[in-house]
Formats: sequence, C-alpha cells, structure tokens
Amino acid sequence: MEYQRFIWQRETASGTIKKANIDIAVIPETKKKLKGSQELDGYILLYSGVPKNKRAAAHIVIMIKAKFKKRIHSYVFVNERILQLRFKLKRGYLTLLAVYAPEEGKTEQTEEFYETLQDQIDKISKNDYIVVSGDYNARVGNIPIDGILGRNGGITTNSNGHKLKEFASVNELKIKNTFFRHKEVHKMRWSFRSYRSIIDCILANKKLLLLVNDTKVFRGYDVTTDHYLLISKILLPQKWYTFTKRSLRQEEIFGVHLVEDPSKKLLYQRRIEQNLMHSPCSLNIDVEW
Repeated sequence: MEYQRFIWQRETASGTIKKANIDIAVIPETKKKLKGSQELDGYILLYSGVPKNKRAAAHIVIMIKAKFKKRIHSYVFVNERILQLRFKLKRGYLTLLAVYAPEEGKTEQTEEFYETLQDQIDKISKNDYIVVSGDYNARVGNIPIDGILGRNGGITTNSNGHKLKEFASVNELKIKNTFFRHKEVHKMRWSFRSYRSIIDCILANKKLLLLVNDTKVFRGYDVTTDHYLLISKILLPQKWYTFTKRSLRQEEIFGVHLVEDPSKKLLYQRRIEQNLMHSPCSLNIDVEW
C-alpha cells in the first residue's frame, strides 16, 4: 500500500512539473526507499533514499526532461538527503545539489548533513555553475548579508537558518529567493494550518549572479504536499562561437615618400622614360583606345 501511494504522488508531481514546463526539478521528502533512475512521463527520474530495511525518514528526487538525457554528464547518490547531478551546458557544466535537511532541533543530524554537503561542494569544479536547492527546514530572516542574503526573506529565524547562512557565506552562495521582491503569497513556500514560512531555498554561486532572472513561489499547482512550487528562472549561457580570421587581401604598397630623395627621384624618372620608349605607341588616338 505504501508503494502504491508513492506511485500516485510521483505521477501527480510529474504531471505538475510537466504542466509548469520545468526543465529540472528537485523534489524532497518523498519517503521513497532505495536508489536508482527511470523514465517517467517525458522526464528522467533520479531518486536517492534509504536502504530497504530502514525506515524511510528522508528521500530526495531530481527530475530532468528526457530530451536533455544526453546532456547528463554524471550523477551521485550521496545519501537519502543529498543527490548530485552534473549537467552539460552549451558552455561549461551546471552542478545541481538536491538537498533535504533535517528538521529543526535535530542538531547532530544537521551537523552531519552540512559536513557531508560541504564535502560534496569541495569536490565540484570551481568552473562549474553551481545550484544547491531543496528543503533546508531553515528560516533565514530578512536582515541582509552582503552577497549572501537579501531583504526579502521571512521575518523569523531558527537554528537551521543560522546554519544555512553560515554554509552559504563560507561557499559564497547567494540565497536567491531572498533577493527578489514579491508579494508575501509568492514568497511563502511552506504552509501548515494557519502558519506559513520560507523553509525551501535555492542557492547559486557567483557564476550565476546575472543569469538568475527570478525566483518565486507558484501556488496554482498541485504537488500533493504542504509545500508550494518554488521556481527559479535561469538564463543559461549560450555556446561560444569561434570566428575564423579572414586573410587580408594583399595590396601593393607604394613607397611614395622615396621620391623625396633627389637621386631616387631621378632614377625613377629614367626608368619611366625607358618603359615609355619600349612601349608600342600609335599616332592614331582612335586606334590607341
């Protein structure tokens, strides 16, 4: 019964993602066991969960459009909370880390989570475009941190929020959804009863600084969860174009300045006279033309 319930939720999620025309999606907290990949409704599904004999406390999924299958360079099932995808762009690579952090109050698990996440960050090529996205169970507040946190976060903060800000600062990652000004309804990602909060975030490195056009919540999609759909619009870099340097047409160069020398001027005049004497010349101008 549990397996069938996951199938229903997964198909609903894939339908929602397809309807929203999302190229790459991160879905945390699916509670699916085991690790693997499969094709589903026009998408490649990558999932990383706990072993079969362990309670499904966490699980993470990445969905990517099947048409981009050949662009998938590699993926790593780190654990049930972290899944990594490296994606070939027209120019360079994008590394996506999908994450699901422990709930607030689970200090030891949170420390272990960020240690593992930091290990993965350290292995990524510094030339890559980097996105770290998912459910951090973090409330980061709205007191800005230059280059890290904007003014458009939630009001409250918690321990997970402080941990996330520390992680973002160390790795120079911007918490993108705090930098775009939107109505409250388009910022609050999580809702439970009458309580709303921003606990899901999308982080990006400096290479994506000018390429992320917007990040906001869309509430009109059914994702079968108490979270709303958070979408970030990223304008990925286009292919480098190489231009072949055209060979310049060889032109005859005249050293006009040489005739300023009297001896060379005289030599030049004599050669012209000799050429004219040996050139056939007709007295009839009509014949000459």
